[in-house]
This record gives sequence, structure tokens and C-alpha cells, in this order.
Amino acid sequence: MKSFFGLGFLLAVGLSLGGYFIGKGIADRNSGSRIISVKGLAERQVPATLAIWSIGYQSSGDDLVGLNEKLKTDTQTVIDFLTKKHGFAESDIAVQPPSFTDTSLQMRDKDTPAPPLRYNGYQSVLLRTSKVDAIKGTMADMSELIQKQVMLSSRSSPNFSFNELNEIKPGMIQEATKNARIAAEQFSKDSQTELGKLRNASQGWFQIDDRDEATPEQKVVRVIVEVQYEVE
Repeated sequence: MKSFFGLGFLLAVGLSLGGYFIGKGIADRNSGSRIISVKGLAERQVPATLAIWSIGYQSSGDDLVGLNEKLKTDTQTVIDFLTKKHGFAESDIAVQPPSFTDTSLQMRDKDTPAPPLRYNGYQSVLLRTSKVDAIKGTMADMSELIQKQVMLSSRSSPNFSFNELNEIKPGMIQEATKNARIAAEQFSKDSQTELGKLRNASQGWFQIDDRDEATPEQKVVRVIVEVQYEVE
């Protein structure tokens, strides 16, 4: 049988049920055994299970007490918008403390006039919900808050995450391992050898990414396993 030292093969990528596999052949010269190392990839598309969204708003005025009352009113308007209009639970909403800036204390050039209103106030509510499907419809209705004189601050986008990895992890590892075995068998066939016993196996990191920029609420989960077999 021809020696495999110094010989490497890269298998073509083959897609199968959201996964594919790649493999390469190597030889262990010191032990005298011939070994192939193959990698199997499993990939799944899953919906996000959690959305976290911070909605900020601001107001200005010369009366600090009055400005604080305005933010309180805006806060209740935002809460009603989320709960009564779009069905989110009040327990999923956390009101963040307000912050105020006295513009008269800010440094400015000698010839620069003072701002027309002395105080700026900012506040936000944080929504943490598993009702991921309701988020986009809520975002589309944000103009309703403006019509109710809530001055929304800089646009903030919800963050979507997938927190049920443990539920799909066993199946994905099984699929990736199966793809690695297919790669090993193909390599063995192409090199006119017989696949021997399993020598070693290791699991790489699970990686979770947005499917694309337009649909961050859809996630792609990937995992790679590396397996070594003896060949005869």
C-alpha cells in the first residue's frame, strides 16, 4: 500500500439538510498508523426566542419639576402603547430612571447664545419579551407615539437572541458527526483504503448569527465537529 505521508486531500463541500462536510487526509508518521481527520458541519435556521428593546424619549423646558412631570406622562404613554395596543405584559417592561442636563452649565463660546430652554430630560423603558413576532408590528406603529407628543430619541433597534440552544444541541452534534463520517467514507473510497476505528473526536463552538440584516429575528446556528479515523 502506498504511503500517505505528505499526502493531503480536501473533499468537496456537499450540502445535506442544512449541513455540509469537509475532510482532509493526514498520516501519523511516528505511530506508523494512517489517520484521516474529517470535519462535519451542521446548520439550522431557528427563530429568535427573546427580544430586548430600549425605547428612549426626551423633552426640554425651563421648569425642572414640570419637565419631570412631562417625562412621567410620556412614560405612561409608552407603557400604554406597548401593553394596551400591542399586548405586551407589564411585567416585561422596566422603566429606567430619568436623566437631566442643565444647559446653562455647559461651556460655549462667548458669542454663542444660551439654548432657549434650560433643561433637557431623557428617559427610556426597556422591553424584554418572548413575543418576538409582535416586535416588528410594534415598530411600524411608532409614529403613533409621536402623534401623542412623545419625542422619541435616537432610533434604537431591538436585540434578538436565541436561548434554547440546549434543546437542539444533541441533534445538531449527531448530524455533524454523521456528515463527518460520510466525509471519511468518501475519502477512504477515493484513496482505495478501508475505514478503521475511531481514534478521536472533538466538538467545536456553536455559533449563532443573524440570518441577514433584514431579518435579525431569524438566527442561523452552526457547529463543527472534528473526527479522526484510522485507515487500512
